[in-house]
Amino acid sequence: LLAALPVVHDGIAGSHFYLGEEPSEYEYGLVNLAAFLSQAMKETIQYDACDENNWDLIENRKYPLSNACGQLGQSYQDYVCPPHESHMACPIDPSMKITATTHATWYGAPPPLYCTPKTEEMPWTGY
Repeated sequence: LLAALPVVHDGIAGSHFYLGEEPSEYEYGLVNLAAFLSQAMKETIQYDACDENNWDLIENRKYPLSNACGQLGQSYQDYVCPPHESHMACPIDPSMKITATTHATWYGAPPPLYCTPKTEEMPWTGY
């Protein structure tokens, strides 16, 4: 968590985690961190969800299947461990298929995220 704070403070996909403007404003960062962890815990309990929800909409309020590969312009398959953690990286399995075990339950929510390799039978993405 401590190693992640500078990364999210600098920004991911255009969003930044506010830690205060000056080092003397660390209290703002602590309050923001407490609020973030509280929200994560609340959603875990309220929605009984541990997987990422499919919430990134495209035109005409549709949920693209490609959200399983990254939301908000991210590409999950391109994430890599920093060199000092590369020994913990898992080898890439190009035939891997996975379905989330939980998903959002609000009205109109899409099913759990599902990821599979592109095949002749399924060469496309959609929504």
